Amino acid sequence: MPQPSGVKLKLGLLLRQSHGRAAGALNTALSGLGLTGRHFGVMMLLDRDGISTQRDLIRETGSDKAGMTRTVEDLEKLGYLSRTQSTVDKRVANLTLTEGGRAAFNTAKRLAGATAEELFAPFTQAELEMLESMLARFIQGTGPGDGPLNAAN
Repeated sequence: MPQPSGVKLKLGLLLRQSHGRAAGALNTALSGLGLTGRHFGVMMLLDRDGISTQRDLIRETGSDKAGMTRTVEDLEKLGYLSRTQSTVDKRVANLTLTEGGRAAFNTAKRLAGATAEELFAPFTQAELEMLESMLARFIQGTGPGDGPLNAAN
């Protein structure tokens, strides 16, 4: 089996470091609202979907059950999220943003947008579009680099 190039070996570390820098900047920007990037991601999904369940949020975010439980509890304590029992399955709680949650999310979106502008200022629009495209392909496991990992899916 051929050895991967040095660049390919460094990519995982660079992705991890990039995530750390972006997450740290976002957490700092959102701290005044009592939020972190994890909270923001859940709020983003609830804003998009209107209603969700903890199980669906775990699947969408890749979070573990304990982490999602803490996140949902945090948002509920802040008054940003409400839980109502499902009429279909009494064991499931439907999660929605409250009015206060929607207002906080709108503020958080502005703060996150300003943070993204700052983080990505060194890049041209074409570079950002290329990066987005490449990362989407990487996540989906499609494109010219399809290999054995993709075949297992």
